[in-house]
Amino acid sequence: MSDARQGWLAFALKTLISSGPDALTIDRLCARKKVTKGSFYHHFKNRQAFVDALMTYWYEQATTRLIAIADTQPCPLTRLERLDEAIAATDIEAELHIRAWALKDASIQHHLSTIDTQRQHYLKTCYLELGLDQTRAEHLATTSYASFLGLQQLYPRLSVQDCLALSSQQAKTQLKELL
Repeated sequence: MSDARQGWLAFALKTLISSGPDALTIDRLCARKKVTKGSFYHHFKNRQAFVDALMTYWYEQATTRLIAIADTQPCPLTRLERLDEAIAATDIEAELHIRAWALKDASIQHHLSTIDTQRQHYLKTCYLELGLDQTRAEHLATTSYASFLGLQQLYPRLSVQDCLALSSQQAKTQLKELL
């Protein structure tokens, strides 16, 4: 991916965080970036191609990259801990905005479905390696992931570190009971 195209996508994520999905029109993005529409169309065929590229970019930053960091560890428990550390060291603010956007846009729902499935599969794989059977590993992956996502929705807002600590504590407690 070219640096200019990546710059567009990083800019779009920042715009999404600061101004919401309605600000992600071609006109508004070009005005904010102070460029012509030709610049946009040089990198993206149309708005849907842009949205798909944005979601792919976010997936790579907030899922694939973090899993790759966790996978540097040999033990599944250490991988889960490394995953938490990698998430804590990453700005995940876009997550909330993308999930809100998905409430109104079916294409975003589709991307989130793929991403959520990938993330839960990774957790399930770690839990299987720790000795849980298939069903228990799936259930724990679902509840620990849902716990992390749900904790991010609370007001007053918890820090990412607090969300990770609480969801990790819950998962470890359940894991001990299941093994």
